[in-house]
Amino acid sequence: MGVLEVEEISTRLLYIYIAEVTLGLIFFFIFRHFGLLYRRRFLITWALSWIAYATFMGTSGTVQVFLIGTQSLLRDAVSIIAQLACFLQIILILRGTYELIYEKAFSRRKFRIIFLLTFVFALFSVTAFGSAGPFSRYLVSFGSRAIITGIGFLVAGLVVWTNRKFTKGFGQQLLSSSLILFSIYQLYDFTVRLLRILGTPVGVLDLFGAADLLLISLMGMSMVMWFLEDERENLNKENKELDSFLSNTSHDLRTPIASILGLTYLGKIELQEEKARSFMNMIEERIKKLDLIISDILSLSRSKKIDLKIEDLDFAKLLDETMADIRFNKGVSSIQLDYQADVSHVFKSDYNQIKIILINLMSNAVKYHNLAQPNPFIRVSFKRIKGVVEIAIQDNGQGISRDNLPRIFDMFYRASSNTEGTGLGLYIVQEALTKIKGIVLVDSELGKGSTFKVVLDDA
Repeated sequence: MGVLEVEEISTRLLYIYIAEVTLGLIFFFIFRHFGLLYRRRFLITWALSWIAYATFMGTSGTVQVFLIGTQSLLRDAVSIIAQLACFLQIILILRGTYELIYEKAFSRRKFRIIFLLTFVFALFSVTAFGSAGPFSRYLVSFGSRAIITGIGFLVAGLVVWTNRKFTKGFGQQLLSSSLILFSIYQLYDFTVRLLRILGTPVGVLDLFGAADLLLISLMGMSMVMWFLEDERENLNKENKELDSFLSNTSHDLRTPIASILGLTYLGKIELQEEKARSFMNMIEERIKKLDLIISDILSLSRSKKIDLKIEDLDFAKLLDETMADIRFNKGVSSIQLDYQADVSHVFKSDYNQIKIILINLMSNAVKYHNLAQPNPFIRVSFKRIKGVVEIAIQDNGQGISRDNLPRIFDMFYRASSNTEGTGLGLYIVQEALTKIKGIVLVDSELGKGSTFKVVLDDA
């Protein structure tokens, strides 16, 4: 092999090692960031494993590119660090896996013992066989590194694949596959090199570390993907538990509220003193406000939990049902409903979500109306334009100021303090529309009225 060819190989190896060191540092910062952000101990441990990997690649590259063929104290020292860093990488990956499965820290005392034994073995394998023949040096120094790494990654891959603590998704499958593939590659590479040392020629493609780089990259990316999938699964589980808690608690609260309302009603009948009756009226108003908040929370909970069922819906029938539901709301009888029913007003969507949207928009149109004017009205229209349905609800009520418009869909936000609203109605409307992939547009002027236009695909 000529001098130029040797230099070319050294240069290519140097680029590979630089890329692998850079990759290790990138994954270190990614895992450290997620570990600190989500307070996950195992992610911090996995981050340290990438520092160990970067150290291993950096020191191995130094030996292979700059100290190759030399026998010196510096080469031995760098080789010991490389050997130790290689072993530490797999030890930290296994430690992080342990912390994830058992949700507790690995014993520091045990880790110190493992670290000390690993250091002793790394020191022994480099110094005792550094000047030995090619077979002994490779078998103990480089061979032990490949075997331990291969077995360690194989164990980690099997644990990720079989343990129930891990989310069964694409990230989990990719992570376990990359761990197992990397272990197989390490054992395969060790076997090929050993056969060559023993004089048995093996014709394989020399990838100059490209396979290592590819598999390590795949491993790091799949770790991130799996973690994000697992966090999403945990978040969905917590959301379901929270929805269940809200629903059950709201139902339990409404029973004593109904009893208190009944008592206030009896109190207003039985009590003769005007001051006592006024107190009863105040209590009744506060209890009704609380009941309204709980009703809105239940509505929001139902909207999130109910699965979509797309079916043919008759808008005229839906509007009749909505008006029947709110017929006892204050002011309904004083407002004229303007809607021209038509047999063509049929569309496809989810009944429950559309009903929630209509009840909240119609209730708001009543609640924020101006009953003192000559002709209070609510005008409802239905249009279909190229597969898109538009439902508009217009009123000539109080209207909304331009300053308040950007925030009216925020949770618990109320544009006016003079009404009994909870600030949840429009938030619930937007959540329901998000579920059926629709939007709501608002046009309003203070003192003149509002128009809410619901736009959704005719599924």
